[in-house]
Amino acid sequence: MRAFLAEITESALLGLLEPAPVRFTAQHESDVPRVRAAIRRARDGTLARLRPPVNRNAFLLGCLDATQHAPREHLLIGYGCRYGSTTKIDGVHHNVGDARSVQLPACMAHTMAEHFAHHGDAELLIFHNHPYNPINLLFDNAPLASRTDRVFTAKHTMNFPQLVRQLFDRGRVLFYLGENGLVKPFSLPSLATLLQHRSTPG
Repeated sequence: MRAFLAEITESALLGLLEPAPVRFTAQHESDVPRVRAAIRRARDGTLARLRPPVNRNAFLLGCLDATQHAPREHLLIGYGCRYGSTTKIDGVHHNVGDARSVQLPACMAHTMAEHFAHHGDAELLIFHNHPYNPINLLFDNAPLASRTDRVFTAKHTMNFPQLVRQLFDRGRVLFYLGENGLVKPFSLPSLATLLQHRSTPG
């Protein structure tokens, strides 16, 4: 119980340093049916295309709409390119986990790497949901990224190729969590995990 409370406390504190949940508009809602249809097609390793592409927030709203009442965790990867202040998403991958976790299949990881290798302004949106849980009932909380979420984020952003892209303001990997009817970006690593790695011999 102590470890669980420590993780929740760390996540809440880090969340205060990250942007507020995404605000959606009626314009974003108009693309939700197309995003949901693409998500339904993107099963079993299939890369579903969105023609024409949709903007970042419309894609995120479609992800939230498709998963907010789901009893299991879902991982959704949006493939796109930077377009001004947004991202134009033209493809989506989808994997379903269990009630407490979801994995990134090797085929999806390979496609993500290829997307970055062939497009200088490539961006990836990584969305996953947390099913409704007792914390939501008690606190009506904003999305709380787990320590596992933050370790996953650090693995895909705190590496040399991604740091170089950020230095030159090129494409990015952006992470979002859907929980309690909201979508929140998160990017900071788990401080406890970083300290644990530093204190581990060898």
